[in-house]
Amino acid sequence: MIESQNPAKDPDPSYIKAKNAALRLLSYRSRSEKEVERRLRGRFTEDAIIQTLSDLSRQGLLDDAAFAKEWRERRERFRPRGPAVIRQELRKLGVDREVIREALSDFDASANAYKAGSRYASKLSVADANVFRRRLGGFLHRRGFEGDVLGQTVERLWRESLDPLHGGVDADEQYD
Repeated sequence: MIESQNPAKDPDPSYIKAKNAALRLLSYRSRSEKEVERRLRGRFTEDAIIQTLSDLSRQGLLDDAAFAKEWRERRERFRPRGPAVIRQELRKLGVDREVIREALSDFDASANAYKAGSRYASKLSVADANVFRRRLGGFLHRRGFEGDVLGQTVERLWRESLDPLHGGVDADEQYD
């Protein structure tokens, strides 16, 4: 991991251990500065933690703006969530409100709701519109989608479930 580059002025052993621990954490996934700080706190000296965070930030390995954007993109790609849920997750990870606001500035809630909802809707085998709307609406609401976005997505997916071109049943065959 990190070795002493200057034998005349050896760094604090606690700093070396703290930096190695931080690099191990960052090897799994990117993290917020606060998240790394919380994981190091209590295990290393305050000076070692401050120096480690400063060095990692300077090297570009700790960047809350890049982390927040990456978190949002990962959510969009693999586990779509509404903006409120993503905002809450990032706050819990210690990201500043302004950084979160910037990361979510071009967030497309409709596209994410559709992506999340279409996966779930394809598993629903419900011919009753009210049951479909209730189940899909609840699913999307639990993932942080609200209001018009939720309603429009549910209606769009209901119409698509009836359209044979989207894998739905043909309206004539629905009640055979």
